[in-house]
Amino acid sequence: MKLDHKGYQALEKIYDTAVNPGSWRKALDSTAAVVDAKAIALVVRGRNAGAKDLTLMSTVYLDFSRTPAGWYYSAWLSRLQNQDWDFLQEQPTHYPTPDIETGIPPEVLDRRKDYAYLKKRTGIARRLGVRLNEDPVWFDAMSIGFDRTVYEIPAVAGDRTRALLPHLTKSLEIGRVFAFLKARYKAALTALDRIQAGIALALPDGQVIVKNAEVERIVSLKDGMFLARDARIVTSDPETTSKIRAHIFEVASTARGQANLHESLISVRRPSGQTPYLLDIAPISDSKAELEHGLEGALVTIIDPERAPYLRLDRFTKLYDLTQAETDVCRWIAEGASVAEIAEKRNTSPTTAKNQVAAVLSKAGVSSRIELIRLILRVLPPVA
Repeated sequence: MKLDHKGYQALEKIYDTAVNPGSWRKALDSTAAVVDAKAIALVVRGRNAGAKDLTLMSTVYLDFSRTPAGWYYSAWLSRLQNQDWDFLQEQPTHYPTPDIETGIPPEVLDRRKDYAYLKKRTGIARRLGVRLNEDPVWFDAMSIGFDRTVYEIPAVAGDRTRALLPHLTKSLEIGRVFAFLKARYKAALTALDRIQAGIALALPDGQVIVKNAEVERIVSLKDGMFLARDARIVTSDPETTSKIRAHIFEVASTARGQANLHESLISVRRPSGQTPYLLDIAPISDSKAELEHGLEGALVTIIDPERAPYLRLDRFTKLYDLTQAETDVCRWIAEGASVAEIAEKRNTSPTTAKNQVAAVLSKAGVSSRIELIRLILRVLPPVA
């Protein structure tokens, strides 16, 4: 579904949250306006033992939470919603589900204490829930509340929600990396050198204004990619160079609320014959000038698959419940070994090795080595 003017305005606010998490209220207000909803609550759950939920709210919910009635709801009634979040945790990602389709009849839902209380205090009745990701470390989900006068959630609300979901998911993903850096090093973007993957921030015209040490290392090799005098990324293939610049411009336009591209993956061939670099290009905004006033551009993550040691494979294989044999295969996949080489290393037939590779990719939910490496980096950012 194509976004209208309100949709693009929402994108601009959504990507501002990646660097400025305090902007989530405005982003969720804009998202609610796009889907003609009254309020939105976004829940972020860490799956580790003892992890606390983080709830991000639009204005209606936030204002309510600051009242005595809101305090009572939070202390005594909000726990009743845990069954709703548990239900969403078992649903496919990016699949908006009306509350009346969760297996609980609407008349029973309406009598439930938390539902009845919110309806009376905020005027919200029917809700649309959606799971945002398939991350084994984090569970992100969103509840969209509609005015009590809406007896049945219109189909267009689900369509409009689906149009924004990739962007909400991507912004949470980017924001988690920066939040981790801020919490651990008490810094904002100055801690980029702690990330062992290449991280660069680019303006819409492609000019790289910030880069970490890994980017410096990669471009110094001049093995298929370097920075030109104007600080733009150049590759050994003019077509790839043009593609990178076009995608940086488009995701930067998304950060400004003028386009609709939440991420782009580009492979860059290396003349040395080593495994191609992988560029992950995503929108980023910085309205509070932690880096530069009014920055709306692209976050470019440059992955060198030849430097597999920085991939946190030990934790990744535990999260995805890989056997010891699958763990070994996963490491060799990440290091670029072919099926024949894996068969030789494991002293098995090529058919067995091929099946083991397929099993690893299947458990991780990806279809290629590049996607596997990107998943490892996304789930467990390589912060030193």
